[in-house]
Amino acid sequence: MRRTTEQVHNKIYGFLLNYGLFGKLVLCLTLMSVPLASVQADQILSPDFSVEQWLKRMQTATVEENYRGTFMFRRGGMSSAMSIVHRYSNGVENERLKQLDGEMGEIIRQGETVMCIFPDNRVVQVAKNEFTNKFTKNFSDFIPEQDQYELIISGYERMADRACIVIEIRARDSHRYSYRLWLDKEFGLLLKSVTHNEKESELENFQYTQIDFPENIDDAELAAKVVGEMVTHVMIPPAAKDLSWPSDVMWNVSWAPTGFQEINGEHLKGENVMVYSDGLATYSVFIEKVKDDAMPQGASQIGATVAYALQRKVEPHQYNVTVIGEIPPMTAMKIANGVHPQ
Repeated sequence: MRRTTEQVHNKIYGFLLNYGLFGKLVLCLTLMSVPLASVQADQILSPDFSVEQWLKRMQTATVEENYRGTFMFRRGGMSSAMSIVHRYSNGVENERLKQLDGEMGEIIRQGETVMCIFPDNRVVQVAKNEFTNKFTKNFSDFIPEQDQYELIISGYERMADRACIVIEIRARDSHRYSYRLWLDKEFGLLLKSVTHNEKESELENFQYTQIDFPENIDDAELAAKVVGEMVTHVMIPPAAKDLSWPSDVMWNVSWAPTGFQEINGEHLKGENVMVYSDGLATYSVFIEKVKDDAMPQGASQIGATVAYALQRKVEPHQYNVTVIGEIPPMTAMKIANGVHPQ
């Protein structure tokens, strides 16, 4: 069930879930690609900063600081540890992620190129835009200004033997999750994050167990360490719309939670993939002809990610409507129930 749910969302999810790397790749590449613009890296951090200033500093630090460490990631029943080495030099990011438990795998980022190296030495190159945050420039200042979240500095704690400021992003309704962030007081880097629902139940947890900020990082630390001949090199392109989609079918999504906007363009006749975001959470609506391996109707959840599927009959075909994203199951069900052919 778990693999089926993720593969519906994106073809690459299946590859990564099979090798235990899905959660870490999505998390880390998301963190690497969400710049909010502009608190300078050399600006002295102050406890008197506003939440908005701290969030902007967090995004700058994620990209522009040098750091190495190890972190744990838990989502649902899955838990894993990874090491990370990140360097920013001459405007270019380089990064190496290595799985520390289970079968060894690595993720190498060189600028906009991302390669996943699996235990069988298979190399999968991700198209450079696949995990670029496409809505960042449209929502660069959206999170601090919107009405769907309350932003609070809630205290100061230590994490990974470093002083941190704790920020809470509290959802104002039941259609989205809340988040708690621990930011390094010196550099602003995110050292821990927790996603939880309205009952305060923890859904996902990302946490550094060790971190340092070296002035220089050698090329050798960023090179892949998997030994052996690379047997395949597969390019994973961005998920494509179904080319066999009947052009005479027009679908209407009649309801979206307040604050969510479509971010992949206007509805087109025959369009079968629609993506929505409130600037923090994202969900997708997929519509496809029912196949033998179609996801069963109902809800499935891994951590904060839910998939809800139902079927619609449009003669002469049966269609599967699937909503997948970081939203509560009841919200996903309401969205799916509002999808109808026009």
